[in-house]
Amino acid sequence: MSQLTNLQKAGRLIRLLGWLSLIAVIGIVAAIAIPQVAAGKGVENIIIIILLSLLLLAIPIIHLYVGSSIKQNKTWAKIIGVIIGILNLLNFPIGTFIGIFILLYLHKGWNESETSN
Repeated sequence: MSQLTNLQKAGRLIRLLGWLSLIAVIGIVAAIAIPQVAAGKGVENIIIIILLSLLLLAIPIIHLYVGSSIKQNKTWAKIIGVIIGILNLLNFPIGTFIGIFILLYLHKGWNESETSN
């Protein structure tokens, strides 16, 4: 059984945030869209809901892509991962712990692949 590297751990945490964000976005969009459709509101409201949901889907997609790219040791992804970790520090209390772990794993794993070669 192989041990996960620090970058793999950071990537997994960021991907976890992406999946949780995706679930939250789907729930929020459903909570807004279902009453609108049930009430027979106009097509304009449905179009606005679709556009907003596409905009909200950008957040989990970014998290999932950055998490995968960190696991592939891409420098740009590590920088964005640090930004994601710092922003998560503001999400008290659980996001703060996740942000600390993301920053810790990224810090430990920043030069990890270069020293292991």
